[in-house]
Amino acid sequence: MHSKLREDGIPHGNIKSTNILFDEKAEPCVSEYGLMLAHRHEHPNRSTNKTPEQSESLSDAEVVYEATASRDGGFKDDVYRFGVVLLELLTGKMVQNNGTDLAKWVNSVVREEWTGEVFDGVLVSEGASEERMVNVLQVALRCISDVPGERPNMRVVTEMINSIKQEEERSTSSEIIFP
Repeated sequence: MHSKLREDGIPHGNIKSTNILFDEKAEPCVSEYGLMLAHRHEHPNRSTNKTPEQSESLSDAEVVYEATASRDGGFKDDVYRFGVVLLELLTGKMVQNNGTDLAKWVNSVVREEWTGEVFDGVLVSEGASEERMVNVLQVALRCISDVPGERPNMRVVTEMINSIKQEEERSTSSEIIFP
């Protein structure tokens, strides 16, 4: 969708796990594409009657407005939020504060080289491939980069995830052939 609607400058604007649904074949479907939050707020560059404390604490709607104010900003924000969805899947933790808390926690754990502590215990206990989880974690970390220009676009994210999936499938099929 990103590639088709990019020409029109329409990012999703609200990617989160609750907007990802599955059809009867368990194929993902993304809801609420292009719905922007409407709100009353002065543009941050204009003078307002807000105190500095009020100006510094933006509502969720204002954050979305800021992220989608520029053409690339909205798309890069979508990539960030998709990275947060990946982190939710890997950690089993729920998002709070638009995912910034989860992103900060994961970055701090990875920085301390405790990567294994990031993953949801249920995934590990059920035998999920640690190598595959680490690879998906690396994709998520690129998506949640603090520098929007360093985030890949969604086409590249899709290619990275498909590559991980294909590598896992090749690995699994070679184990069956050569036990």
